[in-house]
Amino acid sequence: MATSYNDYFNTEKAALIDNVAKNKAAEYYGLVWYLEGHERYRYLLIKETVNLSAIPAGAETKGLPAALYAVASFGKDHDGVKAWTDFFFEAIPQEGYAPDYEHGFFFEYYPDGVDGNYELWTHMMKADV
Repeated sequence: MATSYNDYFNTEKAALIDNVAKNKAAEYYGLVWYLEGHERYRYLLIKETVNLSAIPAGAETKGLPAALYAVASFGKDHDGVKAWTDFFFEAIPQEGYAPDYEHGFFFEYYPDGVDGNYELWTHMMKADV
């Protein structure tokens, strides 16, 4: 998967972000949000920061609100698209919930780097029965 992130890891961007990251380890978040309804989406590889005033010029920041989140864990070899599909359309509904599409953000958590195991997180709400 690292080749997907060439514009981050093979430029000075990684070093700039690591300078303001809360955790210097290979811990990353992949933040996803939709543009133009559900026709297009945006993906941002991020790290948690401590001090927003230290963010380099030109860097994009996003804040995630406290909320009720559904979380699922997957092995590094589990297909990401299948993981999201199973998570949204099987795992969450089986628990009586639904993803909250109005919330706007969904994210992946990579505790040991983007080539390792990962978690999927999404804000959820009680499903209409």
